[in-house]
Amino acid sequence: MQFSGLILLICLPLQGQLTSLKDTIKINEVIISGNKPSEKLKGFKTTLIDSSVMWNYSDESIANLLSENSGIFIKSYGISGSATPSFRGTGAGHTQLQWNNININNPMLGQPDLSLVPAGLIDEVEISYGGSSISTGTGGIGGIVNLENKPLWRNGSIISLSPAIGSFGRYSGLLKVRTGNLNFQSSTKAYLSVAENNFKYINDVQTAEPVQEEMINSESMQKGFLQEFYYKKSKDILSARLWYQFADRNLPFSMLMPRSSLSENQIDESFRTMLNYDSHIGVSEFFVTGAFSLSKLNYVNQLALIDSRNRSESMSFKAGFTNRIGDYVKTKFILENEHIQVRTENYSDNKALRNVSSLTSMAEINSSSRLGATVLLKEVLNGNSFLIPDFSAGLQWKITEADEYLLKANFSRNSKLPSMNDLFWVPGGNSELLDESALTYELTYEMAHQFSIPFKSKFDVTLYHNSIHNLIQWRPGIYSYWEAENVKDVNTSGIESAAFFEYITDRVTSFVKLAYTYTNATTIGSVLPNDESLGKQLVYVPEHQANAMMRFIFKSTYADWKTGYTGRRYTTTDNSSFLPGFVLHSLSSGYMLHRRSNILNFCITIDNLFNTSYQAIAYYPQPGRTYSLKLLIQITK
Repeated sequence: MQFSGLILLICLPLQGQLTSLKDTIKINEVIISGNKPSEKLKGFKTTLIDSSVMWNYSDESIANLLSENSGIFIKSYGISGSATPSFRGTGAGHTQLQWNNININNPMLGQPDLSLVPAGLIDEVEISYGGSSISTGTGGIGGIVNLENKPLWRNGSIISLSPAIGSFGRYSGLLKVRTGNLNFQSSTKAYLSVAENNFKYINDVQTAEPVQEEMINSESMQKGFLQEFYYKKSKDILSARLWYQFADRNLPFSMLMPRSSLSENQIDESFRTMLNYDSHIGVSEFFVTGAFSLSKLNYVNQLALIDSRNRSESMSFKAGFTNRIGDYVKTKFILENEHIQVRTENYSDNKALRNVSSLTSMAEINSSSRLGATVLLKEVLNGNSFLIPDFSAGLQWKITEADEYLLKANFSRNSKLPSMNDLFWVPGGNSELLDESALTYELTYEMAHQFSIPFKSKFDVTLYHNSIHNLIQWRPGIYSYWEAENVKDVNTSGIESAAFFEYITDRVTSFVKLAYTYTNATTIGSVLPNDESLGKQLVYVPEHQANAMMRFIFKSTYADWKTGYTGRRYTTTDNSSFLPGFVLHSLSSGYMLHRRSNILNFCITIDNLFNTSYQAIAYYPQPGRTYSLKLLIQITK
């Protein structure tokens, strides 16, 4: 659903169907083109970012989308550098990135680079927190970000073109073509993005007096396409997807480095394909998914004389079966296998293999309309070794019948295997590493209330606590290189809260979204003598984050105001050095013109409205005030 769909939906109050014993009114077939929301596990927290929000980020990466629409902290190395997520104080390796429930984390690093994922190719993003991640993956101690692609079962075609232009030599374009009928659908998406990224910044570390410099060696180019086919017959759906992307980025130098013509460059190329079959038989459902992923990463650092070429392949198989027992119990079983092969000159044998299998069993209980529970058990086989089983248990209670007032609680054990680099990198890899494990406790309160016909609100608050054992860390060894070891125990705890207020009249729609996150992440145990990090906040984990958004729509004109606060982040383990907090504002306004089923949408955006100077990572400056123009042309046949 494009941005137009949002305006149509929020401007028209929905009326339930009225039935009469005396009259029957026959109406023409109505096709609902929105995607069915994913089913939430009872007692667990999940967040869905749907297609109505995605259009606003069609020319940006998933990193920007998550930064402004979730409590996930994004650790960015600059406008053309990598961007990695941090869930609830955990590291990037504790976040699993999935594509339609298949893991696509880099096998070597064991973590995702969100700057490489264009939001314009994705239909929905589902975020699963803590123990709920066990239901679809392994290793998501912090959580899982699942990128969804779904069909629109309708007759006809939709063609949309979204060109954009922005400051610092940025140009992008996104083309989407959807066509088909109620039984067959094809979706084609292609994008191209280039940027000079030659913004100016203040360098106050190289010389005694601050000087203004222009960013160099920061050019980037990304391109790719995603092709989807869906076929539906009765209760069976067969789908095939193919996703290719390529990125060529000059990585920006740290402000500590002397300006040089010698560049640092990284080329990322990936090819992913997926085949999926879903079926319903009576009260039972089952699915089978097969996927193949090929990733290449070439890194060149002319100054350090490094030319590193890496290739990884993964083959995944996943099958699940769901069955209902009576009116109150639903069981589900998922079998998954992932086979990984890495080829790189940075490993001792120039290659490494890994095979991981898992079996997940789940039971969901709805004893009444107000009480529900979920129990999950996962057994993981790593090569020939079984891990200690992971588990989750959640309880949910609907406090009142009239409105949605929910109380959720869950407890889980989750584990994460070391990455391939942790095990096999030369020098420093450690094949004797133990898997990390975490115990998670979570309590959530949610409410949704319709105060009157034009005014409604939603609110949720979550308290959580993670105890992570055997945390893997790379540290200086007894020789001249760094080594991977299980060195620490870490506790992370905090509060996540969000509020939504919406007011709708015949001509005006407005809403406000507010969110706040508090994260306390400290080291509580260490094998290192005199470890200065004990009792201190983990590096690059802000204690406080907040964001707000206000939207106002009048007829065909709309305007958005967004603001976000990121608190202090420590850059040393003893918390002696830190980056100050910063506040960013953005303003956008646009006009949408409808002609029958066709749409023309023009939008102008100003990011970092007050030209704030800030750094997400020490000595990697971010751009100041940025302007962009975006156009949507959508033709429906």
